[in-house]
Amino acid sequence: MKILFLTSSTSNKVFDSLCENANFKPNPSNQIFYNKLIKALSYFNEVSVISHRPFANGMYRASTLPEFNDKEVNINYYYTRIKGDYFYKLFIEHKNIYQRAVTAIDDFKDDNVVIIVDPLRRNLLKTAVKLKKRYRFPVIGMLTDNPFNLTKSSKKYSNFVIKNAKYLDGFLSITDGLLDAYGVKNKPHYIFEGLVEEIGEYKKEPLGDYFAFAGSIYERYGVKNLIDAFEFVDQKYNLVILGNGSLEKYINNKTKINPRILYLSQISKEKVYAIEQHALANINPRPYDQVLDSESIPSKMFEYLASGVPTISTMHSRLHDLFTEEVFWINDDSPEGIAKTINDFLQASKIQVNKKVTTAKVKVYEMFGLRPQGEGITHFLTSFKISSK
Repeated sequence: MKILFLTSSTSNKVFDSLCENANFKPNPSNQIFYNKLIKALSYFNEVSVISHRPFANGMYRASTLPEFNDKEVNINYYYTRIKGDYFYKLFIEHKNIYQRAVTAIDDFKDDNVVIIVDPLRRNLLKTAVKLKKRYRFPVIGMLTDNPFNLTKSSKKYSNFVIKNAKYLDGFLSITDGLLDAYGVKNKPHYIFEGLVEEIGEYKKEPLGDYFAFAGSIYERYGVKNLIDAFEFVDQKYNLVILGNGSLEKYINNKTKINPRILYLSQISKEKVYAIEQHALANINPRPYDQVLDSESIPSKMFEYLASGVPTISTMHSRLHDLFTEEVFWINDDSPEGIAKTINDFLQASKIQVNKKVTTAKVKVYEMFGLRPQGEGITHFLTSFKISSK
C-alpha cells in the first residue's frame, strides 16, 4: 500500500538541524510520536511524507524555510516552503502544501493510496479534504489531542478542526475519549495508546544518582509539584529535568537554591534516552484530571516503561489498567504525595523492583512496539476501499 502522510514531523536528521538553528526550540513531543508512527508504517508500506515543519515568528534566524525532497529507508519526505509573514500563511501556504502533495501522489505512480493527516494542523487538514475531493482516496485522521484543550488555541480554530475532521473517512486515535470529543465514534477507527521503538544502550552521563523527568515543563503537568517534592526526598539523590516550557524561570531559580535540581533544557533524543536508561527511576507527575484522563495519554510513559529502569507515575486510568503491577503508582499528586511514593520506592526490595522493570519492558514492546502496531494499523487501513482517480 502507498501512504501519503501530512504532518509537521520531519526526519530525525532534519529535526536535529532545526533545533540547532532555532532561537527557541520546537516542541519535540509531536515530532517524536509522528516520527515513530511513520517508521512503524514504513515496515509494511511505501510512505511519502508531506512535512510542514514547525515555524513561529522568531523561531529561526531565517525568515523562510525552502521546500526540498529527502529520503530515508522506504520513506520519501517532501518538505513544504515555510514563510513567517501573515499574508503567505493565510493565502499561499495551503496552495504550496497542496502542490507538494500532488507531486508526491504523482511520484507514487499508483492509485492504491491512503492519506493520513494530523488534523490539528489547519492547512494540512484543509489540504487533506481537498485531496479527498480530487482523488477519492480514503483520508484518515490521526487524533492525538482535543483542539479545545490546546494552549493558546482559539475557539474559531478549534471549531474549524472539529468541523472539517468530520469529512474524513476514518480515524487513528490514542484514546476512546478523543473519538467522542471529535464526534466521530460512529466512523471506522483504530485505537493505540502509544508507540515504542527499539533503542540501543547508551553510556551514563556524569550526573550522580538521580531521578529523571523528560517532557514539557508546565505547572499543569505537575512539574512544579515534582520539583517541590524533592524538599522531602533523601538528600543523596538528584532530580534531572529535561524539556522546555513556561516553568523554565522557576526551575532556573530553584537550581540556584537547590544544587540537587539539574536542569538540562531540551537536548537530543539520544541523550534523553541515555539519561532515562541510567536513572534510579523515571517520573511522570501529571496530576489526574478527568478530561485529560479520557482524552490524553502521557506519551513519555511508554519511553519510560521501555527504558529498563523503574517508572513512578501519577494515576492514569488506561495506563493503570495496562500496567497495574509494573509501575510505582502515586495516589496523591501533591508534592508531599509524590515524595512519599519516591521514598517508598527507595525502600522497596531489589527483587520487587527488578520484577516490575523486566515485566514492564517485555509488555510495552509486545503491545506497542513499532512492528506489531505498524502491522495492526496497516491491517486497519487495508479495510478501506481505494477508489481510482
